[in-house]
Amino acid sequence: MRRAFFTCLSIGFLPLLILASALALVFADQAAILPGDFMGFLQYRPFFVAFLGVVLGCWFNRSRAVFAMLVLSFCYWFFFGAAEFLPPQGDRFLQLASLYIIPLNMLLFAFMSERGVFRKRGIARILFLAVQLFALMLLAVRPDVASALSKVLDVQFIELAGFANAVPQAAIILFSLVFLVLLARGRPLEFAFACTLPAVLVATLAGAKYIPFGYLAATGIILLALVQEAWRMAFVDDLTGLSGRRALVHALAELGGKYSVAMLDIDHFKKLNDVHGHDAGDFVLRKIARELAHIGHGGKAFRYGGEEFAIVFSGRDVAWAYDVLDHLRDQIAATRFTLPGKKLAVGITVSVGISEKDGRPCDAWDVLKEADEKLYLAKNAGRNRVVV
Repeated sequence: MRRAFFTCLSIGFLPLLILASALALVFADQAAILPGDFMGFLQYRPFFVAFLGVVLGCWFNRSRAVFAMLVLSFCYWFFFGAAEFLPPQGDRFLQLASLYIIPLNMLLFAFMSERGVFRKRGIARILFLAVQLFALMLLAVRPDVASALSKVLDVQFIELAGFANAVPQAAIILFSLVFLVLLARGRPLEFAFACTLPAVLVATLAGAKYIPFGYLAATGIILLALVQEAWRMAFVDDLTGLSGRRALVHALAELGGKYSVAMLDIDHFKKLNDVHGHDAGDFVLRKIARELAHIGHGGKAFRYGGEEFAIVFSGRDVAWAYDVLDHLRDQIAATRFTLPGKKLAVGITVSVGISEKDGRPCDAWDVLKEADEKLYLAKNAGRNRVVV
């Protein structure tokens, strides 16, 4: 539960901070604190942030974020740009339509798989977005059609006073339902999609003057999600969810004073792969990684490569690390792992080598190399043991 809480906090803190900042700007403007030319400065910033998001999304091959940025861009254009080409009825229709287009597309993107931006499926999805924009523009250029459709979209179930009527109640219900579905997905990018919805909705409720705040927050949240995804790609191992080799390099570079480093290897892992298949091997790697992720006691685990893991104990000596890892080794050896799809339980053991910084003039990589040598001593001594 504690781990889940901090995972949600790490995913949600910065997007929520962006939302809070946008709301603070709205209150600051209403209190006449902001400079007079601030709104003009802000007006075209959502397009700039969206452009950055599209570039990053293409670079990291994250098509869903690219599509979300494109949807937000052309919906924002409905408020700042479309009026120059359309009659008032058409402009109003597009602004109302954006309140349905955004949540429906975010919901669609959440259930899409990543298929690249410039591959066949990616191009087909871009064409799908282009068809949406083209169809809306065709309807918006005809005042009679646009006026009739605006009445259909502007659904109010209950008569309310003031700004509450600024947004169709049907759209509010749609925003709320999609928001809950996206949150239930429990993934970082889907969480970012969810956070774009209150940003757009609240800004629309606050009035046309504050539309830039909402769209800047929405595009900023998705851009932030892309940056987080880039970090995850660089520092997190996809299979196990542990920090990867690059994160280990940074962790070792930051060590100083007293510390211990351990190398852990799954015994007979090649045989497991050969007999039961690579899916079984991946399953065991994830199970061992889950145990290592909860190691605690000052230890942090990293996927080193293959079936090897590194564990860094900053500020801990080798005796401390031994007690923690020997308990973990014993716990793994006592567990039977039921392989998926086989209804077969297998026993798994691990071997561990530990070394520490003991005042010698050596760096962390030397300590890790010594731990790796002791790991092979554990292997040669019969496996399922810890050697220091």
